[in-house]
Amino acid sequence: MSTTPIVSVTKGTIIYEQGQPCTTMFVLQSGTIGLYLNWATPTQFQLLEISKVGTMFGEMGLFEKDPRNATAIALTDCTFLEISSESFPRFVQEHPDQTINIILDLSQRFKMALQEIKASQEIIAESLAALKEASEYKKDTFKDRIKRISDYLLDIPEDVPPELYLSLNSRFHGTMY
Repeated sequence: MSTTPIVSVTKGTIIYEQGQPCTTMFVLQSGTIGLYLNWATPTQFQLLEISKVGTMFGEMGLFEKDPRNATAIALTDCTFLEISSESFPRFVQEHPDQTINIILDLSQRFKMALQEIKASQEIIAESLAALKEASEYKKDTFKDRIKRISDYLLDIPEDVPPELYLSLNSRFHGTMY
């Protein structure tokens, strides 16, 4: 017989708050949980919604002995297992199937985090390349910019130096600078 307590809460119940000490983790049995950063502040942000039975939440602080990094709120009536750090080894023995689900869930989260890191690295690389290109563009002189615009608009060959083009242009059209 299991010694892991099953907790039932109603919609809107705050299960734990960001910054509180973490002494337990939870395994969802029914309902939907929302995890939020900066709950009830102007910068509130919903991290995710958990509705898959067997999904754990609140485990990060428990394993790392850190305060809660988010606020968990019941978005519907919910039931979940509440597992303390002291009872976790016993839970593993009593619930091997759920333990495997926890391991699979952690693995999936790790995989998703790696994918997000990879996507972020690609965005950073693209942004750095764009910044480098922009900074090189700003190093151009006024004459280089006029030449590039003229080349584009008038299809001037690239081997014509800007000084020559500007000199010829100013003879026919007056000074450009």
